[in-house]
Amino acid sequence: MNVHLNRIDRQPSRRGSGSVDAYLVVRNEADRLPYILEYHRKLGVDRFYICDNNSEDHTMDFLLSQSDCVVYHTADSFGEAGCGMNWINAMVERHGDGNWCLFIDADELFVYPHSEQVPIRQFCNLLEKSDHEGVFAIMVDMYAQGAVADAVYKPGTSFVDTCPFFDTEYRVRNKAALPFSKRFLNVEAVGGPRLRVFYPRYHRMGTWPMAVARAVRNLRLHPLGKAIGLQRTNIGSLPPDITKVPLMRGRPGRKWVTNHRTDPLSVSPISGALLHFKLFSNFDERARHEVSRGEHWDAGVEYRRYVELLNKHPGKGFICEKSERYRSTDDLLRHGIIRSAPQLDALAAGKATVGPPVAVAVAS
Repeated sequence: MNVHLNRIDRQPSRRGSGSVDAYLVVRNEADRLPYILEYHRKLGVDRFYICDNNSEDHTMDFLLSQSDCVVYHTADSFGEAGCGMNWINAMVERHGDGNWCLFIDADELFVYPHSEQVPIRQFCNLLEKSDHEGVFAIMVDMYAQGAVADAVYKPGTSFVDTCPFFDTEYRVRNKAALPFSKRFLNVEAVGGPRLRVFYPRYHRMGTWPMAVARAVRNLRLHPLGKAIGLQRTNIGSLPPDITKVPLMRGRPGRKWVTNHRTDPLSVSPISGALLHFKLFSNFDERARHEVSRGEHWDAGVEYRRYVELLNKHPGKGFICEKSERYRSTDDLLRHGIIRSAPQLDALAAGKATVGPPVAVAVAS
């Protein structure tokens, strides 16, 4: 597919390598972008390469006012562009060689062990010294204490202030070793509130039953399945993939093959997380919009499931006995959701907490 990206900012061109840059595709994200940029600037990100997909709010005006944002625009189909990955890879090809590339969405905060103390450039330097070129991460869905409809986000404030809770039960497992499933990083992260609430039958499903479910899903998306009308049914509807490789070292020809996997590279034993803030009060509205657009992969079946359940239970919330309030990355380390290494622990031990504002006050 041809990629049509028009650069519309007036930032000076920059050459050289060694920076840490973030890459995003956005659409109608004027409310979330101020905090997303603030958070990752404080983490140490140098520059943001952002593709706007025909926003209808003030997203474009905001981005063009930011001195560290290189802004592209496209009116092409999000779905036909590999759910935006063709645009991300085109920007990485132009700007990422020799730099560390962080792929995030506008509702995600990247964290890694001790990210409150260790800036991301020092973290990447540590990765380079150990000859690692990528970081595995789990997408950790964050949610409020009450109903989704009550989680009203105030633009510019910390996402964690609105949705401070997370599930403590996540695990990483190998995929079934079937011929059609062998690929780089053949593991998957499992857990979280969307699995627990929207896909309860998969909550404790084993590896092999899940492999069979994937085969059914693949049939539904196959041309044969589309021909007989399976595409827009819920047959083979699977939980969202929460496995990510969001940080990689740019090299010529290197790319993300999907939103969740890169080309083969050396993955660090240190792992991180993407704190994911989909469950604000406008979640239902956004889900309905995405169903009507039909631009997401899997024909929008995931979003239809969200809409159907929220229609039945409009006061739905996500708190359970395994919920915990997020204070810092130490919480994720304690529950095994992210992994550290002695070198990173030692680096953090000698530093004061100067990291980004993700923690919230806890009532006594």
